[in-house]
Amino acid sequence: MHLFFSFFFFLIPVSSSSSFNDTHKCSPQQALDLLLFKQNLSPIKFSYDYTQCEYWLGSDYYPIMMNWNKNTDCCKWNGVTCNHFTGDVIGVDLSCGMLQGTIHPNSTLFRLPHLQTLNLAFNDLTDSQLPHDFSNSLTHLNAGQISREILVLPRLVSLDVSYNYRLQMQPYVLMSLLRNSTHLRELLIPGVQIRCVLPTYLNISSSLRSLHLSYTGLKGKLSNNIFNLRYLEELELSGNYLIGPLPKVNTSTNIPLKCLDLSFNNFSGETLDSIGHLTSLNYLDLSSCGLVGPLPKSLVNFRHLRTFDLSLNMFSGGLPSDFFGCRSLKILSHENNQSDGEINQGSTTTSCVQFINLTHLDLSWNNFTGVWDFDALLSNLPNLQSLDLSYSGLSVVSNNSFSYANPDFLILGLASCKLNMFPESLQVMKNLTFLDLSNNDIHGPIPDWAGEIGANRLYYLNLSHNSISGLPQFQWDVMEDLYLQSNQIQGAFPPSICNMRNLYDLDISNNSFSGVIPKCLGNINSSLEYLNVKSNQIEGSFPSSICNLRHLYFLDMSNNSFDGVIPQCLGNIIPSLSMVDIGNNHFHGSIPDVYKDCEQLEGLNFNGNQLKGKVPSSLSNCQSLIVLDLGNNRLNGKFPGWLGDLPKLQVLILKSNKLHGVIETFSTNRSVFLSMRVLDLSHNRFVGHLPRKYLQNFSAMKNVVKNSTKPKYLSAYAKYYSITTTVKGVEQEFPQILVDYIIIDISNNKFEGEIPDVIGSLSSLIVLDLSHNHLIGQIPSVLGNLSEIESLDRSWNQLTGEIPQSLADLTFLGYLNLSENHLKGRIPEGTQLSTFETSFGGNSELCGRPLPKKCGHPLETQLKVDEDIESGFTWRVVMMGYGCGTILGLVMGYVILSTGQPKWFNAIVDAAEHIIHTRKNTRRYVYIGK
Repeated sequence: MHLFFSFFFFLIPVSSSSSFNDTHKCSPQQALDLLLFKQNLSPIKFSYDYTQCEYWLGSDYYPIMMNWNKNTDCCKWNGVTCNHFTGDVIGVDLSCGMLQGTIHPNSTLFRLPHLQTLNLAFNDLTDSQLPHDFSNSLTHLNAGQISREILVLPRLVSLDVSYNYRLQMQPYVLMSLLRNSTHLRELLIPGVQIRCVLPTYLNISSSLRSLHLSYTGLKGKLSNNIFNLRYLEELELSGNYLIGPLPKVNTSTNIPLKCLDLSFNNFSGETLDSIGHLTSLNYLDLSSCGLVGPLPKSLVNFRHLRTFDLSLNMFSGGLPSDFFGCRSLKILSHENNQSDGEINQGSTTTSCVQFINLTHLDLSWNNFTGVWDFDALLSNLPNLQSLDLSYSGLSVVSNNSFSYANPDFLILGLASCKLNMFPESLQVMKNLTFLDLSNNDIHGPIPDWAGEIGANRLYYLNLSHNSISGLPQFQWDVMEDLYLQSNQIQGAFPPSICNMRNLYDLDISNNSFSGVIPKCLGNINSSLEYLNVKSNQIEGSFPSSICNLRHLYFLDMSNNSFDGVIPQCLGNIIPSLSMVDIGNNHFHGSIPDVYKDCEQLEGLNFNGNQLKGKVPSSLSNCQSLIVLDLGNNRLNGKFPGWLGDLPKLQVLILKSNKLHGVIETFSTNRSVFLSMRVLDLSHNRFVGHLPRKYLQNFSAMKNVVKNSTKPKYLSAYAKYYSITTTVKGVEQEFPQILVDYIIIDISNNKFEGEIPDVIGSLSSLIVLDLSHNHLIGQIPSVLGNLSEIESLDRSWNQLTGEIPQSLADLTFLGYLNLSENHLKGRIPEGTQLSTFETSFGGNSELCGRPLPKKCGHPLETQLKVDEDIESGFTWRVVMMGYGCGTILGLVMGYVILSTGQPKWFNAIVDAAEHIIHTRKNTRRYVYIGK
């Protein structure tokens, strides 16, 4: 495995020039040692995409050893430094030398007796090692390899292997360096993997001044004495796994610590007060540390502080009033906290205008209160170059009466600050590069002079979510990100956008742009990655210029008036696209079969057009596809079951097409549609039984764990995507697709047979619509396992039997429709089922609330059945007696009529009347009525 060593420039306490007094040339033996060292290495080209070497040295850099030869003085060779007075080689810097090979411990490089600095960073020197007895004179080492050999360098002053993520250091090596290197002043090893727990008490050599251990995998709590080291001036521990409270500071000693970086750890509690006594600090970074509570009053002790970063924590309350007296402060970052204090610009005790040396101020994403005059702020902070008050809770006003603004102003963020106009002070900001005025109350056209903001240096502009009605002519040729969405801008597509050759993101959605997209849009094909023109009035055919945007990953043209066919050239940009949405237009013809190379594609929406033909089979290549929406078109053919092999497919919408036939399932035991969460096949012509095997594979619909704190969406691009489906009998649009929103809609088809029990295993279903089919049989009681169900529709089928009692236990059920079936019996009582007044119509044999038809009392019915059984009076007996009695009656009638009324017949009649009378009296005492 190749190892590209890290790179750092050193401050070396000797001359770094190769020029010196010609009377002291390089020693012949030392020159020979260097040439022999060269023989074991060979030149290479940089093969990785981005390198610090090309960034610092340029892409035309050549191998550093090209001028090493025996005919010239080695002190004039590239990378070699000699002592001016003796000619001894004291430094070898081969960093970014385009070298490969292995340096062994017996290399002649290690014979140089006076070598003090060695830099081999950013080369391919795999498995290289230092000898155990290497150079007692070495003071600066940047070799990219850290082992116990370093411990035998007694004169080492600086060790720097910064951000070499492939390197590892054993914990004992680190502790020995800290404790025993009596000359070590700089230990800079950020990014090297150590992965150890800091000791409770840290023993550090008195010589150490700078200790950089960021992103080294350190764990546990900070050492108790880490803020009380008497000589340490720089301490960087960011990006580790450190926890617990910050240790106390000894206030009786003068701590020389000037630079402290603890950012991106996981400390806890209201612990900031513990470092409030580090009075020598000029740089303090506590961003993303998990700190909470109010800011302590001890901040007033930071009289020398120049950079203070408290961002990405959970601080509450306001800024301490005494803190505003810190006149040395230049950079203050307090974004993304929960601070809610009042900061009024006019108050002398709580006003940031007292930071007269401020160059950077960021209070964004807080809950402050107060009103700031933008023009007065610029006048009072003459050195300000960066200001971000976006979503801070502060209101910003401008009277356009500015007297001064720093012409070197670079960054301005005033999003959601209730601003109602373009501040004219922007005109003088000729170097402005970043401007965010989104989510304000700016209305009317953008001023003509706005096109000159930044004097062609502006690369980011966000004016979205205002009430802007018109655009000026602008020449922002270096623009990279332009956001104009959700305004009221009218007119043609701005042609000046075509001159933005560096444009990456363009969003003009939700406006009233009209006309066609100009062909010149293809001129920016070298950079454009994000294009959103949805919800305008743009017309014409699919712009062929878009097919030239080879780096485009997001394309949304939905809700416009585009027409014509989708061109084959769409295949040119499919390899880079992650999301395509051209829904709700007037495209017709077939969907081009151009998805041969679509590994990046996650979402495809052609909904709401007039497309016909079959679903293109090349979509089977899109293994990353998450959302496929082809609904509301005229597609035909059978169900594309091969889509089940797409492992990430979660949303499939084929509603309102002309798809037909039986949904055939696979013959083998392979698993398909495992990730399915939203399936809408409604309003087609499918027949046959519901696909049991598909349903049982919907494992993503089972036991979904809901996130109660933060909504989670299906993918990174799902937040830009919306679907429309029927919920609770009404068409609803979902602008974002939540992971836990599970839907099956197969209504308005011709499915037949019984509802399979396997649906009851899809316990996370939110919406289930089986209406308007030909389903028969009873409602499975296992549907009571759908504990999350909110909308359930099985109307307009041929279901029979009673409503199972288990449906009464569905506590989240807000919509139920069982109408127009053949259900019978009593509607379960005691639940919200009785409140669904229109859910049971068209079932003539149903009774009970909320229907007007009452059910007979169940006890009365049971008593009658029991009595008949007890007396032997069953319907079979009745029919037998009826037949026999008819024959006997005819015979007896004939005898009576012919002979008169005999006495024996009168006796039988009297006996029968007595029996009936006795039975009525008995029933009167047994019956319990209402």
